[in-house]
Amino acid sequence: MELSPADFLVDSLTARYGAATRMSPLQGSFLAHQFLDDNLDRILVNITLRQLESHPLAGGDTAARLASLELAGPREKIFWDPANTRVAVVTCGGLAPGLNNVVQSMVTMLHDRYHVRNIFGVPYGYYGFAHDTDSKRFKFPWRRLDTRSVQNIDFEAGSILGSARGHSDPKAIVDALVLRDVNIIFTIGGDGTLAGANAIHKEVTSRNLPIAVIGIPKTIDNDILWVSKSFGFETAVGKAVEALRCAQTEARGAVNGIGLVKIMGRQSGALTASAAAAMNDIDFVLIPEVELILEGEHGFLNVLTRRVVEKGYATIAVAEGAGQNLFPDAGKDHDASGNVKLKDIGRYLKEVIPQDFKRQGIETTLKYIDPSYMLRAQATSSDDSVFCAALGQNAVHAAMAGKTGMMVGYSHEQFTNIPLKLVTRGRKMFDVNSPLWLSVLASTGQPAQFKSSV
Repeated sequence: MELSPADFLVDSLTARYGAATRMSPLQGSFLAHQFLDDNLDRILVNITLRQLESHPLAGGDTAARLASLELAGPREKIFWDPANTRVAVVTCGGLAPGLNNVVQSMVTMLHDRYHVRNIFGVPYGYYGFAHDTDSKRFKFPWRRLDTRSVQNIDFEAGSILGSARGHSDPKAIVDALVLRDVNIIFTIGGDGTLAGANAIHKEVTSRNLPIAVIGIPKTIDNDILWVSKSFGFETAVGKAVEALRCAQTEARGAVNGIGLVKIMGRQSGALTASAAAAMNDIDFVLIPEVELILEGEHGFLNVLTRRVVEKGYATIAVAEGAGQNLFPDAGKDHDASGNVKLKDIGRYLKEVIPQDFKRQGIETTLKYIDPSYMLRAQATSSDDSVFCAALGQNAVHAAMAGKTGMMVGYSHEQFTNIPLKLVTRGRKMFDVNSPLWLSVLASTGQPAQFKSSV
């Protein structure tokens, strides 16, 4: 991915509609040095000496030559007049732990700190923008939000606004924003939602409308570019570990027992690898980034057989996107968000593994657990709650300063403002050269790759 330092600059409404001139309502609670400067408060994208070797620091404008991300946080002056600002909040895609936490954080910051009184929750994702052009009536009523209406929702799983996939027609959505006189829209969702937000930003810009578009990344798979961690991930890891422990208990209690757990992760094995590392007693971890070869002397089935015979049992964690190479018709169908419909690798292995053991005349008992939706429909852990609160607050800080076409990310242990055009260039893959994956290989003892022959 060829990128220049200019690609990391965040768009702002101030460039088209005048500078932010209003003093922030946070003046009383922040010291002057706690407000951030767009030009100075930045973090380098490449932070190791090896990465910087080709970018010497001597001479010229360093900021212009080194790729850097703008730090998220409050600015001393804001673009919007809080008394006349109207905000829409929407949660899209599948559920994830922390959606309500982020909504609560944003609404509380907007209402209590920036004194914005017109905040609306859009129901059922982008579908909630559907309206009749003639009557101007919306298919689903928008919900007015304030501090009282979001009190204690952080203890609840799911989203109080509901969520849905697809329906991301930028023209219709912008029409709805104009109809409701919305100044700021916050979109909370995964890669499809953020791609939709980028399309909304482009439509708003083409119409020369002063509407800020701010994204908040949500993904159980942790597969969004420029984000080292997404909200709900730690909570999901904890629940995945519980499923793995149950599978291992079942496996240990049976003759040549096998516990098989399918964990969410369409194109990224991050969640599966993290759960296995936390468990630290898993025999096999199968992820999308490593091709799954079943047959042959060094194929998965033979390696599994040897492990079960030697150890007496085995526990397998498989990401939902693993082993798609085993299905000739994989990748042909798509869901409402445009995602490829995956073949069910969990059920496939559930059938194939016992058949292979039977062929070899080895008795076995396999227990299969698929906790996928249980991982999504959870209230957050304490650590995730803290993370969600910071995401929501920083999203509000960015919007009120007039920033647009961006999302709040988390890179190098810092919250950052990242242009949506960067985020939508692809998906982040799990790094099989990372210390985490090397740790998984060390703890499982499985081969780095399964092969049909040496």
